[in-house]
Amino acid sequence: MRPGYDRCAVDAYAVSLEPVVAVAVPATYVVAVSLIFLEFFLLRILGRPASFRGGATSLLSGGLAFGLTAVANVLAYAGALEWAWAHRVWTIGLSPLAWLAALLAYDFSFWLAHLVGHRVRLFWCVHSVHHTTTEMRLSTAVRGSALDFVHVPWFFVWVPLLGVHPMMLLTVEAAGRIWGVLTHVSPHFVGRGGRWVRALERWFVTPSLHRVHHGRQARYLDRNYGEVFSVWDRLFGTFTPEDPREPPEYGLRVAPGQRPIDDESLAEVQLSPWRALARDLRRAPGWTARLRYLFDAPGWSHEGPDARVRPGRRPSA
Repeated sequence: MRPGYDRCAVDAYAVSLEPVVAVAVPATYVVAVSLIFLEFFLLRILGRPASFRGGATSLLSGGLAFGLTAVANVLAYAGALEWAWAHRVWTIGLSPLAWLAALLAYDFSFWLAHLVGHRVRLFWCVHSVHHTTTEMRLSTAVRGSALDFVHVPWFFVWVPLLGVHPMMLLTVEAAGRIWGVLTHVSPHFVGRGGRWVRALERWFVTPSLHRVHHGRQARYLDRNYGEVFSVWDRLFGTFTPEDPREPPEYGLRVAPGQRPIDDESLAEVQLSPWRALARDLRRAPGWTARLRYLFDAPGWSHEGPDARVRPGRRPSA
């Protein structure tokens, strides 16, 4: 869906929203990149660890992800959004409640796309790029796969059917993305927080909650999928607060006998999950096993042991 929508039919909504989108969408990138560099320099000034190569790999990965998604937007997603808007069930308008409804629809779609990205091996190969870094800082927010366009945007094309104009959707997406970037802030600047932060977490994703999502300990795996609102995780049983006695450790889990990937290598972070999938497909005994390697949860193996993360069951730490 990102970074823009330029084929929407000209109508009253498009005319009124076009100036908003013209500011909101570019501002998302300007604000995000500015904050990333500001945080990096502050970490260096304070003597905190902040890898230059790691940050550069994240920015280059983000450039690949956003650039190829921009091409896919022109070729496919803009048309899909236009079709959905033309076949909408109703029109919700532009009232404050309509904007809130649009944000909720966007954020639920993000939550669902995020969950599928963790629960389906094929899509985990795309999303796992985001989890390769062992640092938690703002640059982590933009570390994405060159193949992001294959996965995430399709989860949003249904929203205009509810009467949310595509340009309205782009605007709330811009707001959601900025919030999502901020939740990756270094724990050196925003820690667990006090009572007021825990009150905020009843409704919203905080840096503490998103650190849980990036944690590789067993208790933190596949939790807290939301971008803006934490209510989806509470509703569907995927919510876990950060335990101050066990700070999250970041990066991918490493299977016994395997080496950790080089999270500062652009080629390594982009290609390593696909190499691992290709190895599994080659040694699979038949098509049933191959399909399970593609569409079952990460961790499934025809040889065992079963290392999938499922509700009510967590792999050994």
